[in-house]
Amino acid sequence: MSGTEEANRGGHDSHRPAGGNSVLCFGQCQYTAEEYQAIQSALRQRLGPEYISSRMAGGGQKVCYIEGHRVISLANEMFGYNGWAHSITQQNVGEYASWQCCLLHSLLWVRM
Repeated sequence: MSGTEEANRGGHDSHRPAGGNSVLCFGQCQYTAEEYQAIQSALRQRLGPEYISSRMAGGGQKVCYIEGHRVISLANEMFGYNGWAHSITQQNVGEYASWQCCLLHSLLWVRM
C-alpha cells in the first residue's frame, strides 16, 4: 500500500500540489511522501534485545516487557521532547493484586 493510500485509509487528508510531489497531512502538519516513508521505516524497526527485559511471573512463567523509561526515551528520540503524550485508557488489577494489566493510548504530535 502506498503512503498516500495508507494515510487516506487512516482518515488522514492528502492532496497533490502542482509539480506532482505528493504531500501528506496529519492534523495541520504536512510532509512529503519521502518523509512519510522515513517515519514508517523507523516505526517498523524491531527493538533489539537490549530494550527487552524479562522477569518470572506466576507459575514459573517468564514474561518479557519493555521498561517505561526505555519507551519514553525512544519516543523522545523519535518525536522530540513534548512531541507526544500518553494516557492509560483501561487498567485491570487481579483479585489478589498479583497481576496488573494496562491498555495505554499514545498520542503523537509530529512536527516536521
